[in-house]
Amino acid sequence: MKELTRKGFLTAGLASGLALMAAGVARAQKGPMLAYADGIKEGWWIGGWAKQTPAVPLEDQKPVEITMAAWNVFTFQTWQKLNGPDFKTLTLLVHGGPKGKQEVSLRLRLGEKAYESQVTLKGLKGKWVRYDVPLKDLKVKDGQFDTIELRNASAESLEPFYVNFVILQ
Repeated sequence: MKELTRKGFLTAGLASGLALMAAGVARAQKGPMLAYADGIKEGWWIGGWAKQTPAVPLEDQKPVEITMAAWNVFTFQTWQKLNGPDFKTLTLLVHGGPKGKQEVSLRLRLGEKAYESQVTLKGLKGKWVRYDVPLKDLKVKDGQFDTIELRNASAESLEPFYVNFVILQ
């Protein structure tokens, strides 16, 4: 977990991948794959049953705002099966909104089959946090996935939080 600004995120080794995506350059599946950056990217969609509003202005970004009731799920999904070995890291920016203290579980799925391993992400009050999650920590080493899932694993509702720059590398 690392606090940072948008500028810090873009200059932390991801600028070239984002530039490739923004330029529309054809990429092999093994290259960086952007699911969300100031809006959902082509080939991806938002699912789950948590309340969500994409492209909400926040500071100098347009993240998706997510409000989760107890046990709610929010997903980024793609129509293609992605190979775990093609990527090493899943990177996300999370902002805790005005109150922070949200905790959500991050895991990967292929259709309805969820990988058992998960990582906890925390929203910090009024701050962006960059999470670089190794796919090996999500136990998808040799498998495929098509869904990035955020889950409120508690019986309590969460205050709204924000997610931006979801990239597989």
